[in-house]
Amino acid sequence: MERKGFLTPEQEKLLDKLIELKGVAEVFDGPGIRLSDNVALERLKSKIPEETLPIVYEVIDEIFDSFAILAAK
Repeated sequence: MERKGFLTPEQEKLLDKLIELKGVAEVFDGPGIRLSDNVALERLKSKIPEETLPIVYEVIDEIFDSFAILAAK
């Protein structure tokens, strides 16, 4: 599973689907999510000990599994 930042590309798409903004802001929320994750959170990730990252990924994956259930409703 490819991750840049903390989220997978599929998780970024799901988050974009769940966040509904009005007007022009809706056009920019997807790129904003990707930019935030791939740049800002990637920098944060470099500060976390390598042995801790699998645990962080598991937590994020569980949260997004729950989001996927909500999105399906």
